[in-house]
Amino acid sequence: MEPSSTAATVALSLPELVRKILEFYFGVQYWGDRPASVSAIRLWSNPDAYRHLGEVPPERRQIYASKIRNIEVWDSSKHCNLSALEGLEFPRLKHLMTDVPSIDSFNKHQMKPFCVRLLRTFIYHGERVSTELLELLRDNCPNLKHALLSTYKEQPPTASFAGFIQSMPFLETFIFTTARIASTPPSPTVDGDLLSSLARRSNLVILQLPWPWSRDAAVSATRQLVDVESHREARPFPSLMSLTLSVPSNAMSKLASMLTNLSRLHLVIKTSDGDAIEPLRELVNLTRLQVMFGETVYIPGASLAALATLSKLESLILAPLHPVWINVTSSFSDADLELVASHWPRLHSLVFGIHCAVSGRGFRSLSSHCRELRRWEMSGPLQVDELLSENLGGPPLFPKLEYLRFAGFAGVMYNMNTDRFEARQRDDGVVFFTLFNDVLV
Repeated sequence: MEPSSTAATVALSLPELVRKILEFYFGVQYWGDRPASVSAIRLWSNPDAYRHLGEVPPERRQIYASKIRNIEVWDSSKHCNLSALEGLEFPRLKHLMTDVPSIDSFNKHQMKPFCVRLLRTFIYHGERVSTELLELLRDNCPNLKHALLSTYKEQPPTASFAGFIQSMPFLETFIFTTARIASTPPSPTVDGDLLSSLARRSNLVILQLPWPWSRDAAVSATRQLVDVESHREARPFPSLMSLTLSVPSNAMSKLASMLTNLSRLHLVIKTSDGDAIEPLRELVNLTRLQVMFGETVYIPGASLAALATLSKLESLILAPLHPVWINVTSSFSDADLELVASHWPRLHSLVFGIHCAVSGRGFRSLSSHCRELRRWEMSGPLQVDELLSENLGGPPLFPKLEYLRFAGFAGVMYNMNTDRFEARQRDDGVVFFTLFNDVLV
């Protein structure tokens, strides 16, 4: 097969490509010209297409640029010279990914050809998101639906993002993550104006912000939204399905009522000065709930029992951010577990990293109600005698269980390299154990 560089010089227009395909189909010529045809298709659809434009005669580059829909533009200093793109237009571009360090190194003049009206997805990995970049997207990409931003340096004020989000009428996904660790000045928080503007977005489906949501912001946004709702029938976050946020524990009492449409929630609780679990009972449409605790905290058993309202729940994760440094305890009991399990028939994944008063009897009730359970992790040991039935007969406890992890068997001495015990089920249904050496009764 000819090298791609040679094939790309034989640039084919659409009529020429159709003729090549028809000639091959009817056996007029051998597949020897396949590289040229493949090259043309690649130039139209491959995210790396711009790399091959330099191999195309200059007078024919616009033919391909006008058909390209996906581009991944990496920093020219690392990968390749972008001079082949100068003067070209990409009117059909829908997907753009870039890792350009900042708008200064890849100026507006160079960036603008990629920011077109039809652009639907913008993915950015770089040092920071500049105000200029947000303005460029806002002014040139009115149909943008998905914005995914990942950075590792300081960010512009939250007001810049508020203005950007408000001006993008079709935005469905906004994910912004940052690896930057806050220095001495406190990192910004989501204020009431930004929160209320987000809540009014009718198309927003997936949202993740790097700043914590404060209780004051929730109170302020609630007041603003009450004024809005008094003039029209509108609920906060009417289309939001997936949310990742970091909040102090006392903020959820105000935020929960705004998030009743959610189906997925990833929550990081930063403080231990309030009950962040009990308000979650209002989120009755949740199918996936993950709550990670950033500080040692005690959770009332009644708060966990209140989650019985989440009858659509399929996955539940309750655990500390770090299992060694952070201790999460609760008075959650066997009776509480039996209550909530009876309302979770769809549950297939349970990670319960909370030290509580649940024994084997409670987990037997879990097995009788949650027959779809496939993954089960817990922080405490299993009471084997209480978990198994008296005659060791009857139906399997968890017939579909594929992954089991717990701290050990209560009342059984065992020698292991780790204090964790894992069991997995193969496709043939045979259970085998890992990290397990021997058991001494």
